[in-house]
Amino acid sequence: MRRVSFLIPLALILAAALTGCSSEESRCLTRVQRGIEPAAGDFTLAVELCRKVSRKSGRRIGVQDEFEVRNRAYVHAFADFRNVRPGRDYTVHLVWIKPGGKELFRKFFEVRQTPGEEGFETVINWLDAEDLHKIRTETQVSETPDFTLDSRYNISARRERKPGLHHFRVYLDRALVYEKPFTVLGPDPTTEEEEDDDSGA
Repeated sequence: MRRVSFLIPLALILAAALTGCSSEESRCLTRVQRGIEPAAGDFTLAVELCRKVSRKSGRRIGVQDEFEVRNRAYVHAFADFRNVRPGRDYTVHLVWIKPGGKELFRKFFEVRQTPGEEGFETVINWLDAEDLHKIRTETQVSETPDFTLDSRYNISARRERKPGLHHFRVYLDRALVYEKPFTVLGPDPTTEEEEDDDSGA
């Protein structure tokens, strides 16, 4: 499994304190922010934003922090949770914030992982924020106690998204634990649309 950076903005330490976030998971994230490398078995969270995802391999293509509006364009976000505690119930909100600080939309998950004979099974219930009875269930199987949640933000030209600094936030058990800024650039009339690369190369 490839390594990704575990950088968490300083403001989140204050956010955790203000929201009363005091779980072992949040304390692990705070130690990382203070520059302490995660110990073996520590709970960690890494977030990546990318331009698209290969349909064949699932590979994240164009990992970056700046995204240009095009005729068809998205910002894909992945929240990779590592060393979670099997048997514990987690709630996670993935939230997109537009310039000015107003929330655009969110995805809400309930997650529970259990150990199996050959690894770990994670059951993820995707809930509709406006109708919590509307549930879609996904199951992930992994060799280690990990799971990944994802969301995407449509920045296609027809959506007329406002250029500027946006934010992607992760709330764990209703406490803000991660905020990642990214920039949406206005369309460049000289840029040609790319063909989808699903080769996974």
